[in-house]
Amino acid sequence: MEGIRRSGLTVLLAAGIAATGAGCGGSNGPHDGTHNIYFMGTVIDGVLNTPIGTSGTTAYDISLVYGTTTVKGKVDAATGRYTLGPLPAWNDYGVIIQAPGYRGFSSYNGGIAPPAPAQTSLSADVYTADTTQTFDFDAYVFPSSSTAPDVTLAITESDQPASATPTAAGTIRIQPTSQSAIQGKTGEVGGQVWTNSEDLFAASITESFTAGTYTAPGAMLVYGVSYAVTIYGVDGYQPSAGSFQAGVTSSSSISITPLATTPLPPPTLVSTSGTCHTNDAPVSTTTPIATVTFTFNVPVADGTTSAGGDAEILDNGIYVATSSGVATLKSSTSSTVQERGTSLVFSGNTVTIGWTPSVGLASPISGDTVTEIEYETLSSMYVEQPNHPESRVSLGSLVAPSGYIICGV
Repeated sequence: MEGIRRSGLTVLLAAGIAATGAGCGGSNGPHDGTHNIYFMGTVIDGVLNTPIGTSGTTAYDISLVYGTTTVKGKVDAATGRYTLGPLPAWNDYGVIIQAPGYRGFSSYNGGIAPPAPAQTSLSADVYTADTTQTFDFDAYVFPSSSTAPDVTLAITESDQPASATPTAAGTIRIQPTSQSAIQGKTGEVGGQVWTNSEDLFAASITESFTAGTYTAPGAMLVYGVSYAVTIYGVDGYQPSAGSFQAGVTSSSSISITPLATTPLPPPTLVSTSGTCHTNDAPVSTTTPIATVTFTFNVPVADGTTSAGGDAEILDNGIYVATSSGVATLKSSTSSTVQERGTSLVFSGNTVTIGWTPSVGLASPISGDTVTEIEYETLSSMYVEQPNHPESRVSLGSLVAPSGYIICGV
């Protein structure tokens, strides 16, 4: 697979072994346990599926590195094939390919052991014998111009309604997990194709995101490669994973789940207090009347997930009667404004509700007095322990089994 950029080069590979020739040293001369490995093969344009390095095509440099040693390979201009080595046995090694106009290529591999002595040679000793092996590996390199379109990733909170505005903020890591889908899978000898380690490990993207979205720039992606996506560092949420394929996917959604918590029980009501009985309260007052405070055994928060929350449900459900008849209240036109004059305040262990006549009445009548106020929608309002939706419980079930309370005569 591929996916790293390096000043105009690109490359891609997979690995294998082939054409192995071994010798255990002849009977003449001293043997000091020298075991050399040589490589040969072809570097192929992953888009055109044709060799490079021949006359009229892009030239390339190939090098072998192990320890502190670098060995430059030779490229035959007539065929484009390379020869590389020697590599002493047992050394981990890397193969570096540089070609103008192609993405960078680095393939890192484990050491290769010498061939075992023949079973019939009772006196053979691999540590004193001399051996030579040759392996044929091909490499696929990709033009740096073959980039994928941008990919937009949406990070959604599983505990929020689909209509909610995304708010997740944290860190996203995008890591390549495969070779490009358009890369050839075979080499000149079976499936012996170098794997581009640079694409697998150096091509990852780690960035911050906000507002539940991140756009991965196509210029940083490798065309045809599959990517794993990890979301982490979102306050209150677990790490989550997703995936996409560059050049195939234009957008994807990843859902994040709240942190696992110990389930807490619902709040219970401790006491009720206030000035609910407000017969003959003057309509002209700007001070809230029919105020009631509910005190619970634990801190509480709004547990309603609908637009406007408990405050809007309370405002939409109030009923007011005056000495002249049923009061006409203002129309509800917004889920964020309580036009009918109700108030709802969460403070620690308490919830306080109230009503202000001068705010909620549509047509006040001079000399009119309030005779009755009903809070009718308590059964549709919910409270919970903060950040513990599993403790959610209907406010009406705690303070008014009937689902409403009446203030007045």
